[in-house]
Amino acid sequence: MSDTAPAPAEERHEPKFRIQIDRVHYEVHKEHMTGEELRHVTPTPIPQDRDLYEVRPGEQDRLIGDHEEVRIRDGLRFFTAPHHINPGYRI
Repeated sequence: MSDTAPAPAEERHEPKFRIQIDRVHYEVHKEHMTGEELRHVTPTPIPQDRDLYEVRPGEQDRLIGDHEEVRIRDGLRFFTAPHHINPGYRI
């Protein structure tokens, strides 16, 4: 039998992570989030016509799909970009 009992609910602390989306700081409380969940962190959800990317310094930024799970940690940064970019044209 173990002498260690789980802490009462009032003593448990949910995790707290500070992340950025499009250079705006947010606080989230989950250790893993899907792309869809991340899209709803901002006050106005990120629309489907924009892609969500994880910033990875020194590496290629990673496109996050709606069903893809991301391990959340402090300082994680994301940005959005148009899903389709229309190339310019010359006259």
